[in-house]
Amino acid sequence: MEGSDRVLNSFPEDLSAKAEALVTGLGVEVRKGVFVTDITPGGVTYKHGDRHDSLAARTVLWAGGVTSTPFGKKIAERLHAEIDRAGRIKVQPDLTVPGHPEIFIVGDLAHATSEKGEPLPGVAQVAIQGGRFAAKVIVARLAGKTPPPRFHYLNKGDMAVIGRAAAVANILGIHISGYPAWLVWLFIHLIYIVEFQSRVLVFIQWGFQYFTFSRGARLITGPAVSDSLTQSPTLRSDRDTL
Repeated sequence: MEGSDRVLNSFPEDLSAKAEALVTGLGVEVRKGVFVTDITPGGVTYKHGDRHDSLAARTVLWAGGVTSTPFGKKIAERLHAEIDRAGRIKVQPDLTVPGHPEIFIVGDLAHATSEKGEPLPGVAQVAIQGGRFAAKVIVARLAGKTPPPRFHYLNKGDMAVIGRAAAVANILGIHISGYPAWLVWLFIHLIYIVEFQSRVLVFIQWGFQYFTFSRGARLITGPAVSDSLTQSPTLRSDRDTL
C-alpha cells in the first residue's frame, strides 16, 4: 500500500494544491506517495515505489486514522451485527442495527452508507444529522405515523486548518483558501458551540492566543499514567473536530 500522491486527498484537487502550497510556505518539505515502513530512535524508514530510504529525526509525529472502541465490538458481538475494518457497526439505511429496529447507532460507532452505497465520513456533521434523523424516527413511531425510510446526509462541506491564518474550505461547492477560509473556520466553530457564554470565552481565548502567539492552552504536558518512570515527559496536542 503506497501513500497518497496529494495533500488532503479527500478534498478537491484545487484545494489540495493550495493546501500543499500553504504548508510549503510554512517551511515544511512535503513528500508524497511514500509509505512509512519503520520508526526507530534514529528516524523514519520509508518506501517510495521500489526504493527504500530513511530520514534522520529525533522527534517523529504520527497521525493515523480513527478506529472504533472495543465497546463497539462488544455491542456487535451481543447483537450479532457485522462490523467493518475500523470496528464500526454496519447499520440499516434508517441507522438501526439489522434485526434490532429499536437500536439506533450514529456517529463514529456507525458504518452508515449513502444512497450510492458509499460509506459516510466519520465527521461531526454526519453524527449531528444522524442524531436528528433518529429522533424524527422515534417521534414518528410514538405518534403512530410512518417514519422516514432512510437517512439522507447533506454534505455541507469540509474545512482544514493549515496554520496561523491559513486554511482551506469547501462549503456547499464553494472553494475558499488562505485567510478567508481561516475566518470561516473560526466563525463556524463559534456557531456550533452551544452556550453563548462559552462562545464569548472561546473567542477571547482565541484572540489572546492569536496576538500573543501563545500555545499553552492547546497543550497537555507531563508524564502519562501508562509511561514508565524512566521515560521522558510526554507532549500531546488536542485536536479540533468539526
